[in-house]
This record gives sequence, C-alpha cells and structure tokens, in this order.
Amino acid sequence: MEEFKIKIYGIIPVTRKQFVYGYTFFFLAFIAAIVYLFFFPLEKSLESDSFFKKIFSDYAILTFLFFLIWIIIEGIIYWDKFIKAQKRIIENQKNDIEVRNQYLEQHKEEITSQRDEITAQRDEIEAQRDLVVSQMSTITHQKKELTDSIEYAYRIQCALLPPEHYLNQCLPNSFILYMPKDVVSGDFFFVEQANGYTVVAAVDCTGHGVPGAMMSVIGYNLLNQAVKINRITRPSDILGFLDVGVTEILRQAHNESGVKDGMDLSVVSIDNQMRTFEYAGAYNSIYYIHNKELIEVKADKFPIGVNEDEVGDVYTNNGLPVSKGDMVYLFSDGYADQFGGPKGKKLKYKQLEEILIQVCDEPVDVQKQYLKKRFLDWKGNEEQVDDILVIGIRV
Repeated sequence: MEEFKIKIYGIIPVTRKQFVYGYTFFFLAFIAAIVYLFFFPLEKSLESDSFFKKIFSDYAILTFLFFLIWIIIEGIIYWDKFIKAQKRIIENQKNDIEVRNQYLEQHKEEITSQRDEITAQRDEIEAQRDLVVSQMSTITHQKKELTDSIEYAYRIQCALLPPEHYLNQCLPNSFILYMPKDVVSGDFFFVEQANGYTVVAAVDCTGHGVPGAMMSVIGYNLLNQAVKINRITRPSDILGFLDVGVTEILRQAHNESGVKDGMDLSVVSIDNQMRTFEYAGAYNSIYYIHNKELIEVKADKFPIGVNEDEVGDVYTNNGLPVSKGDMVYLFSDGYADQFGGPKGKKLKYKQLEEILIQVCDEPVDVQKQYLKKRFLDWKGNEEQVDDILVIGIRV
C-alpha cells in the first residue's frame, strides 16, 4: 500500500503512522492529566481570579475530560478519512488491475492465436520435413542404384580395353594417359595386332559419361570387327568400315532414328617389321616430332556415321615419314579444351604442342607423368570439362 497523507484541520499534512503516533501521544497525555488531577486536585480559585482561571482551577478534570472526548471524536473522524482515502486508493488500484487484466486478456488471445498459428506452421514444417526425409531416402536409394550401375558399367568398359601386359607387348615403348571425366568415359583407346601390323586408335565418342560410354561400346565392337575379324589394317579402310557400321547400328540413314551421334578418332597402323607408320583421321589430327620439330598431320573433316544418304565417306590414308627415335602422338580434344590457368581460359592446342616439344626426348613414362602434372596444374580448381586421352608412341 502506497503511503498517503491527509490534512489535519486542512493545514497539517500527516501520514497514517504520524497520525497514530500523534493521536496516541495526546490521548495518553490527557489521560495522564486527568489521573494526576484526580489524585492531586488543584487549589480552589479565589474571588479575585479571572473567569478562565476559576473555570480551569475548579473544573480542571472536566476540562481535560472534555478535551479527551474531543480528541476521541477527532480521532474517529480523521481515522474515517484515512479509511476512505485508503478505499479510494484500493479502488483506483482495482481499476488499474482490471484495465491490466483486460490488456492481458487481449494479449492472451493474441498469444493464443499466434501459438495456434505457430503450431500449424510447425505441423506443416514437420510434414514437409517428413516428405523431404522420404524423398531423400528415395533419392539416396536411386543414387545408390545408379552408382552401382555406373560402377558395373565401368568394370565392363575396363574389360573391353586392352590389358596392360598386352599393351606392353604391342607397344613396348609407349604411354597412354587416360583420365575419364566421369566414372565411365566417351573416350577410349584401341590396340590390336593383325597380319603383322599393330593398329592403334584414339577415339572420342559424342558426349561423355554414360551416353559416351554407350557409344564407346559400339565403336570398340566395330573396331574389333574391322581388325580382328575382317583383318583390316589400312587406317582409311578402318575408318570407312566404322563410318558405315555406325550409320547402320544407329539407323541414321534417311534420319530414321533421329540420332546424330558419332565419334572422332585417329587411327595409326604400324608395320611391325618395317616400322612404317600409316595414319587416317576423322576430325582428329595427329602429331609427330622429328628433331624437336612438331609436324601436324590433319584429319579429314568427315564424321563417323550420320550418312543419311547411306553412302559411306572416303578417308585419306597418310604415310608418316618418321625415323627411329621420333615420337608419334594421338589424342582427343579433352586435353586442349580444358579451362584453367590464371585467367580461366582453354589450354588450346598451341600450348599442348609446346608441352610435347618440351618433353618428347624424355622416356615415355616420364612424358606421361609430365603431361598429367601439366594438365592438373592448368586445371587447378576448375572442373574437368571432358575425358582426357593422349597416346605417345616412340618409333
């Protein structure tokens, strides 16, 4: 309860505690005076005394009793004023409490409404979370199935490629830098011997990843038929065989299937006795280096496949004037097309040529590691954009 005051006789402001102390003091004082005068009465007044002195002397007890009664009446009156003032304060506080209760009730309704809205949002979020968890589980399962399928496809693709011991037998002084962009690759290499010749091909199928790998199976089977079954060793004839074969397998004549996929490749045929080299290419040129001089032998600009008129293309067969110790390089476009370097640009064929000239005199295993390091240094943090295939053969 807050401390409040009332004015005695409209002049003196006092608190309730001050009033009680003052009232008690005067009340006890008058009681004490009455008791004293009762046992020790004053002397009677003389005839010569004044009226008030006679009254006070003769009627002292009655006078103090009168004032005591007056004090009691005044105490009752002022105490009632204290009670009324306290009631007013309590009433005001009650009104304040009611106002606050109304305010709290209003806020309670708002809070309840917000709580219901939050609960609804929470339920919706939980439902969405459950949906996301379910979808993540489905996606994880599907991803695992896809990953398992791709890894199995990788094992199949690796099984198609010639094993290392066979490569060493056919090309004892050579290297193959093979870096697929994804698990499976659209680039592949082919090495096979027939009729005293070693046939080497660097093939770049349309796309990379799974689509490229599917094309690589078609390309590898056609190369296998051409060399191992049909015993074709002339590079231009091998390209002609592939050109017709891809068109037939993919039903590209008259645009029957709508599939325009194919492959770019370079083929080199090596006479194992004479050590002569022949080359033919479809969009894929080759390099050979003699006495630190790099010579490019350009490919024909005819695609493999996509013969809507059912007429196969005729490819140029090139003899390579190489000497013992020269290097011959077959490659796909992945190495030169890689983005990187300080400005994030393509490496390009000019820089590839410079790299090959720098390293051509080194042992083939050193050349492979150097080419790989230069590629990774150039790529840096950039994403690999395509499959990488570089084949180096020492004459």
